[in-house]
Amino acid sequence: MTQSTDTLETKPFPQDKSGKMSKVISASQKTVICYLRILSLTRVNRIYDSDRDGKSKKINHLVTHHAIHKVRNMSKIRIGIIGSGGTGARHADRFSEIEAAEVVAISSRNPETGTALAETHHAEFISDWQVLVQRENLDGVVICTHNDTHAEISIAALRCDKHVFTEYPLARSIDAGEAVVEVSQSSGRVLRINHSETGSNSHQAIKQKAQGLGDLLLTTFLRLTPGRGVRPEILLNLPVSGPPAHFFIYHIYPIIDLFGGVRLVEGAAVYEGLTDQGNYNRFVNTVNVEFKNGGVGNWVWAGGIEIQESEQHARYVLTGGTISDSGGKWHCSTGAGAEEIPPVDGPSISLQEQWIQEIRNQETSAAHRDAVTALEAIRVSLSAEQSMQENRRIVLK
Repeated sequence: MTQSTDTLETKPFPQDKSGKMSKVISASQKTVICYLRILSLTRVNRIYDSDRDGKSKKINHLVTHHAIHKVRNMSKIRIGIIGSGGTGARHADRFSEIEAAEVVAISSRNPETGTALAETHHAEFISDWQVLVQRENLDGVVICTHNDTHAEISIAALRCDKHVFTEYPLARSIDAGEAVVEVSQSSGRVLRINHSETGSNSHQAIKQKAQGLGDLLLTTFLRLTPGRGVRPEILLNLPVSGPPAHFFIYHIYPIIDLFGGVRLVEGAAVYEGLTDQGNYNRFVNTVNVEFKNGGVGNWVWAGGIEIQESEQHARYVLTGGTISDSGGKWHCSTGAGAEEIPPVDGPSISLQEQWIQEIRNQETSAAHRDAVTALEAIRVSLSAEQSMQENRRIVLK
């Protein structure tokens, strides 16, 4: 195929007596005409097709780079999902409901659940995720695997020019997390970590309120749970999933988004029934930090304890007031009284829908900003793990 920027003589599109476009045109011309009617002509390409006799015939398609880009954007975003457990199935259902997306491939170590999920969504089953990320008929990859594999798969997919939507946490090590963010930025692909908390209208309202309350003094977070619940057994495995602070990273991420990164981390933990393989039954995990912008923070998780039902509390203490959650709602309290913080007005879309829109629009800035926040969040959880292992405070650069 050859290309030229020479100016071609253009003629009006064929019209019938009524002034409407003639239907006696080829299918390829119809595609070109459709987009040239809405896009300005910035570059003309001569495209040559070969006929069966090997002879070349010149077809004057007036095609712009904008038109080609538009054609690509109007097709569905083809998705491959890695992981066929409960999380993978939920994502497959969610993406199948998005009109602009199509689940075309499933990869899993478990051929039984993988094949079943693929059949449910009329997708192809591929046992090896490394084969899946190299497929040319995929635009994006959704990663729903164990925590210690997120970074490896993300980097491989990004290097194969795939957009990536991965479950939290971003990575099992800080170095791996930094590598994922760096590769995503250099590749120009959209990297989304499934931190939907900050996209909520409620979180946006809290952020707006906090910005008007002065300097941060203290953040506290407490979660008490009677057991593991429906979470898989592998979650309570230190080598694979990390400490509770790491698999509960979605409790750290919103606070980092509100108040920025930290400069000092100290962690402590107690594990009951800890085996040589790193499994345990009951835990208490605490994390204390100093924020770069001032103020201190504290997180406490206790699981498998004797309590009738789960409890969760959060407080953000600033010089001008205190923000707290109570009864599923957020409030701001000052010396003059307390008021509810209602969610901001406006539409709210899922993070999956946002990722698809960003791919179609080739918009990476917001996703990159959130990926940096996700990286800052795992600096907290994984530095806390280092603190526990080395019995000292960890000072971050």
